[in-house]
Amino acid sequence: MLEMQQGEGQKIPMGLIHFELNIGETPDGVTGLQFGLRAAELHTPLASTLHPPPSSAPSLADALVRASGRGAEVVIFERRVVDFFVSAADLLGVPKSVAAIYGIVFASPRPLSFADIEGRLDISKGSISQGLRVLREMGALKEVSSAADRAELFTPDLELRKLASQFLERRLGKQLTAGSTKLAALNKVVPGSNTEAAELKKRLKALSDWHSKAKSLLPVVRTILKITG
Repeated sequence: MLEMQQGEGQKIPMGLIHFELNIGETPDGVTGLQFGLRAAELHTPLASTLHPPPSSAPSLADALVRASGRGAEVVIFERRVVDFFVSAADLLGVPKSVAAIYGIVFASPRPLSFADIEGRLDISKGSISQGLRVLREMGALKEVSSAADRAELFTPDLELRKLASQFLERRLGKQLTAGSTKLAALNKVVPGSNTEAAELKKRLKALSDWHSKAKSLLPVVRTILKITG
């Protein structure tokens, strides 16, 4: 963008400048031209236009992960890891607090205790307790405590096939089953004349075929996960 100088070295983008060209007569009847520049009148201050504020808003992970007790680089890494898993929480069908717990454990190179997790996440004790139970049932976390440890210690289970299996069972399988029921109900309420109803039923039939193919693939995927586990 072209710029011009204003005042003490301040630059204004040329897009914010109005050019003025006036034609008139002097008192003695001589026609003259006047050429001038003026700054555009804006609804927002010129300074805010030249130097706009940052547009990035804090993420949920920024609010969830506490910053005290650890270095800045560690906190940044933890927040980004937690943000990654919290963003996938809806897909996996788990609460965001559960995803945050897994993320904070995943981001730690050493096993974490209940107290460690509580100190790093702004989540209630009840949510942490429930989240740890859910994650252990899913096979996402494993306990690695020894007899010498005062508290249970948790580390992520990196066998992602377990999480994939949970996704198939908890989300995809249930949705496909519910979809079959809904498609059957739709076929009973197809509106329109014979021609219109035939077209709609044809579309529903195509949708049902794809739905059936997806359901038939589930056992195959489960078998592959078991073989590669």
